[in-house]
Amino acid sequence: MSRRIRVLVGLGIAVLVCGIYLCFFGVQTFIALEARYIARKMPVLRKVPVELQDSAVSEASGKKLTYFGYEFEVPWDDIDEAKTRTIGENKAIIVFQSGNVLSVWSGSPREFVNTVLSNGKIDQGTFRKIYGDEALQSDYALHRVMLETTPDKITPFVTKRDAVSRAMLLLMKGISMPSSADSGVFAVRAGQFNGFQYGRPPIPRRGLSVELFADSGSLSFIFGQKVDGHTVISQPDINRILHTLHKAPLGAVATASLSKQ
Repeated sequence: MSRRIRVLVGLGIAVLVCGIYLCFFGVQTFIALEARYIARKMPVLRKVPVELQDSAVSEASGKKLTYFGYEFEVPWDDIDEAKTRTIGENKAIIVFQSGNVLSVWSGSPREFVNTVLSNGKIDQGTFRKIYGDEALQSDYALHRVMLETTPDKITPFVTKRDAVSRAMLLLMKGISMPSSADSGVFAVRAGQFNGFQYGRPPIPRRGLSVELFADSGSLSFIFGQKVDGHTVISQPDINRILHTLHKAPLGAVATASLSKQ
């Protein structure tokens, strides 16, 4: 066999192998490469929840607050009543004389799950096969699955449907992750709530957020630190809120509602 024929045969085999590979793994390979390319531009996509190591709780003089049926303590007693306000039925902005701000958001049960399922971009049957029914039972479970999805979990050798579903989760993760998550994502607990803290002190300019989920609904806390302010928000300060968070007595709910009118 002449050298030319051997080269042609080799090229033909290479083309055939490439064709077979692209037929079975082409879509997955493209998605995997795209996911890694995006992750280089958004390193936060590689972050997964880890346990928060600092469990200290601030014992500073503070104040008990009641919002949206829940009570919690803040380790600061300099609330600026004139600027503090409630917006609508699910958002409160608490302003302190130090210039720091704490925003509290309330959400309904399964709000995130219902939003994801209603957009039709994730095939529910395939999603359940990959992650099980539990992932769609609560906002916390779905957030956990989403946050644990990284570009490394999208490989050329998963099925096409798996690759597409994981790519959609990765896209959702990139959209929903706040900029404070650059310094880490942490699993936190607060009474009946489970959730995630995005970032760690010192508080970045765009704030640090904590999302909490329970069967009764969700709560989000966004901490805003005044630039060069004298009252610096620490992790024990954040832990004070998480450690004291609980359902408010009915009387306290009614009193809080009247005081906000």
